[in-house]
Amino acid sequence: MIVKQITLTDDLAGLVLRINTASWDEANEISQYDVVSLRSYLERQDTIFLICEEDSREGSVLLGIASSRLEIKPYGKEKWLYVDEVDVCCDQRQRGVGKLIMQKLIEMAEDKGCDELWLGAEADNLAANALYHSLKPDDVSNVIGYTYETD
Repeated sequence: MIVKQITLTDDLAGLVLRINTASWDEANEISQYDVVSLRSYLERQDTIFLICEEDSREGSVLLGIASSRLEIKPYGKEKWLYVDEVDVCCDQRQRGVGKLIMQKLIEMAEDKGCDELWLGAEADNLAANALYHSLKPDDVSNVIGYTYETD
């Protein structure tokens, strides 16, 4: 298994096809990807998009993906990495894919001089919470999320 960062020089059309045909379930909450949206995301200099894959006889198999953004607080110039999504294909779970992706994100945050990495998970997502606890976080907060739909 390898984790690699996706950039604008990668085959985005091929990647979008791989993502859209991978084995996702309702726990992933994955929307259909498209090349234009992914390209727009990657054009921002503050984004990090990772894939985890493995070579097989049939070619490279997508195991999981993650998206994140580098952020700077408006005070003290504190830099941090916000992890938006970590998704593991449902037929690849319990193999260490999520852990490998998270370890890479933590490593990248350190390499980029971030003071911290932050992510949230739903309280009822037991698998994700077990993974994040296993990585020995410095703090675990009880956070309530609010969503406001706009027209």
